[in-house]
Amino acid sequence: MAERDMDEILDSWLKQVESLANISVSDRGKITGAGAEVFRQDLEAETNRKHRSSHNDKVYGHAADHVTMQRSNSEGRRTGVSTAGWDNRYHAMNMQRLNDGTRKYTADHFVDNLRKSDSEIEKVLLAESTEYQKLVDRAERKV
Repeated sequence: MAERDMDEILDSWLKQVESLANISVSDRGKITGAGAEVFRQDLEAETNRKHRSSHNDKVYGHAADHVTMQRSNSEGRRTGVSTAGWDNRYHAMNMQRLNDGTRKYTADHFVDNLRKSDSEIEKVLLAESTEYQKLVDRAERKV
């Protein structure tokens, strides 16, 4: 009897693992979207802190006000990957120059340093882990 119970338990566990291994694009997007949203907020704060100027650009506004999160690739197809960055080319190019430096600007690597910081990685992974745990809990209820 105990052997049969163990077989049932293992079968149930295997079904749960199989369902979690085959995550849909939509579910992957939710997981990576949670992490990208955390990074977006911190990138906006870092841009404000390091590069907020008093210049009032009537056309483009300020780069810190245009940090967005996107859940699709450049063609608009959903692939399960989410990214955070600037929503227009003008800001993206200016922030790249500030981050990487040019002959006229000394690089400050504010985006690279934020992306590589242990505290930021931990926050992003925690957000993604929380979203993943919701999928695990949902799969457990189905089995």
